[in-house]
Amino acid sequence: MVSKADILGLHQTQIQTYVSFTSFMTVVTTFFAGLLLSQINNYAISIKIPIAFLVVSIFGFLYSTLIYTTGADEISNNRLKNAKKSLLIGDIISEYFGVYLLVLSIPLVMNAITGDEFLRITTLAASLGGFTLYQFSHFAMIERHFKRQYEKISAALIISGIVIFVSQIYGFYFMELAGILLLFVIAISYYAAKKDY
Repeated sequence: MVSKADILGLHQTQIQTYVSFTSFMTVVTTFFAGLLLSQINNYAISIKIPIAFLVVSIFGFLYSTLIYTTGADEISNNRLKNAKKSLLIGDIISEYFGVYLLVLSIPLVMNAITGDEFLRITTLAASLGGFTLYQFSHFAMIERHFKRQYEKISAALIISGIVIFVSQIYGFYFMELAGILLLFVIAISYYAAKKDY
């Protein structure tokens, strides 16, 4: 039989892993955004939106790290219910704001900094191809939060990534579509948190 101390220890280890990952991702996205900002001379809307997505991703990873740290404190004080709440909220913010916006911003950044078709298409294929595998491989958090609808939500995110990529190239409702995508991410984050409370 597993003791409460063992359960707390397992959760503490889990939180330490999450803190390490989100801390590392905060550094990576900050470096990537800084590198991008240092190379750009013209801040047209086609580059402002990918940079905005990266900035939101940075804060998604940063705040999820802080929330996981709060969860570790809750475990230290023997409050498992509060720690589980921290894990849930940290997972939602890290996944939907951190990972999703990072993955969706990379092809947009490539669109903005190069006109090379090969690099643009390769980046889109790698980004959304990997995202598709992740979303449908039963590892993604979205499946835990939306057991019945995760396939539809995942498909909508992937299609949105393609549509916004094309809209950026042709300058067709790019800002509006980016806003809709951001609202969609906010909505799934809200409903994921609401469902699991």
